[in-house]
Amino acid sequence: MSQKLRRLFQRASITHRPLFLPYICLGYPNYKASLESAKAALRAGAAALELGVPFSDPIADGPTLQKATHLSLQNGTKFADVFRMIRDLRQSGFQQPLLVMTYLNLVEQWGWEEFAGALAQSGGDGAIIPDLPLEQFPFFKPFLQKENLSLIPFIAPTSTPERAKLADAQGAPFLYYVSVTGVTGARKSLPSELVPALRSLKNRLKTPLVVGFGISTPGQAAQVGKAADGVIIASALVQLISKTKAPHIGKAVEGFCKQVVKALHKQ
Repeated sequence: MSQKLRRLFQRASITHRPLFLPYICLGYPNYKASLESAKAALRAGAAALELGVPFSDPIADGPTLQKATHLSLQNGTKFADVFRMIRDLRQSGFQQPLLVMTYLNLVEQWGWEEFAGALAQSGGDGAIIPDLPLEQFPFFKPFLQKENLSLIPFIAPTSTPERAKLADAQGAPFLYYVSVTGVTGARKSLPSELVPALRSLKNRLKTPLVVGFGISTPGQAAQVGKAADGVIIASALVQLISKTKAPHIGKAVEGFCKQVVKALHKQ
C-alpha cells in the first residue's frame, strides 16, 4: 500500500475533514491544459488526484467523459503520457498522492510488472481499474504491492454485504463507492438513500469510503462529506474545462476546486 495514501486518510480520520480527490482527464483538451488543470486542482487543496487515461471503450464513463477521452485520443494521447504527467507534477513540487485511473485492457497490454514499475518510478501512488473484478485482485495486487502502490476496490449500492466485506478485506487505503447504479455524469440531485447507505457501510467496514459518480457541485460534495471520508468529482470538472478558453482553464479549475474544498471543510 502507498504509505502516503495511508497517512492521508489517517489524518483525515483524526481531523474529521473529508478529502477532495478530483478527476483530471489526461490530454484533455490537450496535454498542456490537462497538466495545468492538475496543478490548479492541487494548488486549490485537492488531497489527491485521479488521473484518467483515455480509452476507446470506457465502460464506466458517461457521455461527458467519453467525449473528453475521445478527443484526447484523437489528439494522440498515449498510455505512457500518464507517467509523464506524474513526473511533471513531482518536478513541479507537488507531493499529494497521484492515482492512475485506467482500464484492464491497457494494463494487460502494458504488462502488470512493467505498469507497476513505471508507475512507481514516475512517483505515482496507485491505480483505480473499474473493470478489474475483486476476484482477480489476488493475482494482480502483488505486482503493485511490490512497488508499495495501492490498488483501489470498488463497491456500489448493489454490492451484497459479502462483497462489501471482500472489498474491505483488500487492505486498500480507501474503497471507491459508486453513488449510483450507472455511469459517470453530473446530476442535478443525489439519491436520497446515499447518505444513509454510506453511514450504514461505515458502521460495518474498516476501510475509508470515497464517493464518486454523479457529484457535481460543492453543495453536493458537502452533503456526501457528512457520511464519507472523501469525494471525487469528474464530469462536472470536465464540463467546466470544456466551456473555458484554454488560457483560463487553470484559473477556472482552481476556483472550482477551492469551492469544493471549502465546502468539505465546513463539515
